[in-house]
Amino acid sequence: MSITVVSPNPIRRTSRRLIPIRVSVGPAAVAAAVMAALAPQAAYAQGGCGRNDCSTAVIEVSAIDVIHYDQIDETEVVPVEPNTGENWTITAYWNQLGSDPIWCDCDAVSYAVVYVAVDWSDSTGWSATCTGCNAFTGPVRGVAICSTYGCGSGMSIDNSWGYELVVSLDESHGSNCGFGYPSFLNRVVYATTSVDDGNQINTLYCSESTAVSPISQAFGTTDSGPFECTFSCGAASGPQVDIVYD
Repeated sequence: MSITVVSPNPIRRTSRRLIPIRVSVGPAAVAAAVMAALAPQAAYAQGGCGRNDCSTAVIEVSAIDVIHYDQIDETEVVPVEPNTGENWTITAYWNQLGSDPIWCDCDAVSYAVVYVAVDWSDSTGWSATCTGCNAFTGPVRGVAICSTYGCGSGMSIDNSWGYELVVSLDESHGSNCGFGYPSFLNRVVYATTSVDDGNQINTLYCSESTAVSPISQAFGTTDSGPFECTFSCGAASGPQVDIVYD
């Protein structure tokens, strides 16, 4: 689990997106972490056909960073800790590589769907339970989760408003167009089906305050790679999902 030191003031932004802060210690590191939180998010290219990002492995890893906040106005947001969490539908697509023979259609895909329940507990932190994952046969092997935004005393996280969700998938699944040509992982689509209420976090005292509700039950994004080759929070990266409250 990552430990984060945060600024005692509400995080402010203009048009830039909040980026998870991994590890920060001391006043100087806090200031640097706040600047990192206001940095532009890296773009993730959209792919048309399959990818082969881990050519020597059989597993590829997708991930998203999820942040919860209350949009106070155009320039100010306040962190929000969910009462429990949210439920995700994760749909993975495998496709032919673009260099396959011309009779292989890039639009002919194999796909798999799993369902992940993410929960927050003050005593145990973030947890993720996957329905449909199979560690032995795939094609979606499992999920992992870790805190990215939080505050607390010592080395504990008492309140958190962000996590990274990491998914392990088969690099290749199914075959299209005949002749046994494999389909490689193309993209992973994340969509919430339910989002719980939450409470604003006063980061000065690391305490819960005003109760708020999400502006929608539907948030999501698509990770089109590049995909990582190591199944861990530290090694994985992906697009950011902002879950917004009002």
